Amino acid sequence: MRNRLLLPFAILAALGALVVAGCGDDEETSSTTGTSGASGVSGVALTEDEFLTQANEICSTGDKALDEAAKETFGGGQPSAAEIEQFADDFVVPSIEIQIDGIRALTPPEEIAADVTTFLDDAEAALDEVRDDPSLLQESNNAGPFADVNEQADALGLTDCAG
Repeated sequence: MRNRLLLPFAILAALGALVVAGCGDDEETSSTTGTSGASGVSGVALTEDEFLTQANEICSTGDKALDEAAKETFGGGQPSAAEIEQFADDFVVPSIEIQIDGIRALTPPEEIAADVTTFLDDAEAALDEVRDDPSLLQESNNAGPFADVNEQADALGLTDCAG
């Protein structure tokens, strides 16, 4: 069973994973000059299955990376508030930024594009809250800044991103 304090990191890692998978996609079907798709990226839209698979892979990868970073940083012990804040600054916030950017790099199908945009915008807003007050990561998964984002991810089928 995971340490209670590491659960928020796992949620954040899941979001991070979304970015990692998106950033690793070297297909040349998109450019940043267009305005189609949920993320403002022009290109061939993925099917819903392709989008969900790639986004969930990003989350899964990010979750694993943050779990490893937490293990290395805290060694399974109970971190102090100061250690959690430093971990958020050093690992969580940058990871989530990368994940959000990666998901935005994917072009979702039109039928879920608006929901993906809302999800990403809300994830950025939650990340801004954490950036301003890293102690928010100590709240339970149901009360933290990513609670609504996790529900949105689950509703979209981004189960690996839903914490």
